[in-house]
Amino acid sequence: MDRQELLMKEYQNLRDEITQQIGLHNTLLSFTITCTIAVLSFVFAQDTILPFLFLLPFCIIIPMSMRIAYYRTNMAKLSAYLIVFIESEIPEINWETRNKQAIQKIVKKDDRTKKQYTLLRYFECLLLCIICYVLFAVFYIIQNSFSWITIINLIWPLLFVAFECFVTKQMCSVHKEREKWMKIWKAQKE
Repeated sequence: MDRQELLMKEYQNLRDEITQQIGLHNTLLSFTITCTIAVLSFVFAQDTILPFLFLLPFCIIIPMSMRIAYYRTNMAKLSAYLIVFIESEIPEINWETRNKQAIQKIVKKDDRTKKQYTLLRYFECLLLCIICYVLFAVFYIIQNSFSWITIINLIWPLLFVAFECFVTKQMCSVHKEREKWMKIWKAQKE
């Protein structure tokens, strides 16, 4: 096999790995949504709704969103590798390079477009967290009288929502992650 055939084989293997991770990302997201809906349905099916049961989905959402963020970071790493090591060698293959350039053009247009492109893409887990917290807060306020314990119990679950905000931000910064990995791969290539 000559060098170009080896690069093509490596390119295909890495593209297959990216495709596999996209599939895993979608599967985990579907699993997370389904499980959350199942837990919420269970809570609403009870004769007496216990507000703290609305916090159970956080045990599903947060680990799954962290795994999804891992897959997204790994896709950025693979994409950067393809751009630096393979697409620079074979000009006919430039999907990752062209995709990166297209995203940069979209993001550079204006700040509003950038926010819409990045923030509104991976919000599903964060939205589920917000829904669960709001349901918890509403039912907790209805069932409890005002006191310091009520305030504390309304505040501490916000840590879960805040953590999910952090994970969602990580998912949305995959393009920055790719740029970081491109620098690492370029340094290694030299």
